[in-house]
Amino acid sequence: MSEPTRVRKRSRMRPMRTLIIGYTLTAVTGGAVSGWLWHLLVSLPTYLTSDDGSVQITERAQGEVFATDAVFVFIGLIVGVALGIAAWHYFHRLGWPVALLAVAGGLLAGVTCWLVGVAQGPNNFAERVATAVPGEMVPIDFELHTTSALLVWALGAIIPVMLYANLSREETGSALRRSRSGQPRETGGEQRDEVLSGDLN
Repeated sequence: MSEPTRVRKRSRMRPMRTLIIGYTLTAVTGGAVSGWLWHLLVSLPTYLTSDDGSVQITERAQGEVFATDAVFVFIGLIVGVALGIAAWHYFHRLGWPVALLAVAGGLLAGVTCWLVGVAQGPNNFAERVATAVPGEMVPIDFELHTTSALLVWALGAIIPVMLYANLSREETGSALRRSRSGQPRETGGEQRDEVLSGDLN
């Protein structure tokens, strides 16, 4: 391989590395902001402490235990779609690796959101109950109850990539059909006329 060819390949790789780093930072930043928003939107159910040290929770509060998961999934779908659109915009020339980059960006944002949200607390429910006075309302831990909710972030990121890929394939196919239909073709009648004219001459 000649030296000019190597220089050209290096010059092409530099912008791609910059785009990948920028996309990674975007995913992390989006996940951090989502974690703050996730914590802000969730209202944690609380337990009521009694004189004997036990705790009680209402049926309505029990139904709100998994509210953290629902809000996490809702945010993940929106942020995942946004990251998928960004991945297609910047990396669609790479071909099929754009799907991997979109999924990786969605998962990275989801994990960042999870860590940022949980870090804001509250945590250590057992310790907080042990130190609570009778009649105090103690909220449950802020946590994600099922890690499979992270898959929604990846699903949201892959949806726009699949849609864009199908649309671009259809546009390419339509362009090919139009180009083929524009080419002149000799029909059988025209060929027969040419043969007859040749015989008469």
